[in-house]
Amino acid sequence: MSSVVIRPFRPTDGVGTSELFRRVYGDHYVSPDVYLPHMIGLHNLLNRWHTVVAVEDERVAGHAALWGQRADGEDAELALIAVDPAMQGGQIATRLGQKLLDSCQDLGLARLSIKQVTSHCYSQRLAQRLGFHDTGLLPDHVPSPFATVHAETIVVGSQVVSGHRRPLPHLKWPAACQWLTQPLASLFGTSLEAPSPSVQPFQIRQLPGRIDIVAGYIGLRLAGQLLRLPAHWSLSVRLGLRQQFADDYQRLMDAGFIFTGIMPAEGDPGWQALFHRGALDRPLTLHSEPMQRLHEQVQAQGHIWRSAQAGSAA
Repeated sequence: MSSVVIRPFRPTDGVGTSELFRRVYGDHYVSPDVYLPHMIGLHNLLNRWHTVVAVEDERVAGHAALWGQRADGEDAELALIAVDPAMQGGQIATRLGQKLLDSCQDLGLARLSIKQVTSHCYSQRLAQRLGFHDTGLLPDHVPSPFATVHAETIVVGSQVVSGHRRPLPHLKWPAACQWLTQPLASLFGTSLEAPSPSVQPFQIRQLPGRIDIVAGYIGLRLAGQLLRLPAHWSLSVRLGLRQQFADDYQRLMDAGFIFTGIMPAEGDPGWQALFHRGALDRPLTLHSEPMQRLHEQVQAQGHIWRSAQAGSAA
């Protein structure tokens, strides 16, 4: 692999990058932008993406980028990773990822996340090698880039750049989820400052394969309305953390949801709790033991939910 050069993206790399994604993912990659060299170049020109490529004999053989909600923000996601099938297994993805991680200080970044596919273990091992810590599970989250029948379940990973912090709020976590939250609190630290009252407006939108819900809190009335949503819908909730989280947690559990961990909040240094209802019935073998446990809990809850709904319909 000595002939492979890892370097920053150049405007002339757009066509080669688009061709790379077609070789790796066919027509199934979740972001349509990668199929338009114009958009690849524009994202880099406007600093929406900070991209590095692996080049062999002037041919783009690998790609990875850091991208964030805001070009001037302190949070970014390591994403858009692709390596030519003929060159996989040569640590190119690791070299690309490490090159980007080494640039975080210069880019003014403080916090990083990664979304790992679960149809195979490669991206999960890559995240671990690059220092990410698994924090949560997003069941049936996106259409699979590998054209499988099922939507792709995602493992969320997080890390902080040296010199920065992303502490969890100091909460009384429900006993049923402390096996996950206590180690994460030890890892990322906690803040004794009370979480600010959420001004996050309630959002609900339909995405491929699921209904996506974002909320600052869950009141009794809202929990009852969520319970009455169609039983066959796949529902994903990202919930703000507050001192009354244990109440929110129980209301969602009573509405048929299961806790699936936490993830970095978009656009701020905080965290959100994850819940899901109506996950697909399918086995997964995950690289991380805590994520495997979450998946098994999701599957068990799914069986209970479906059985309860079948019984009520009889």
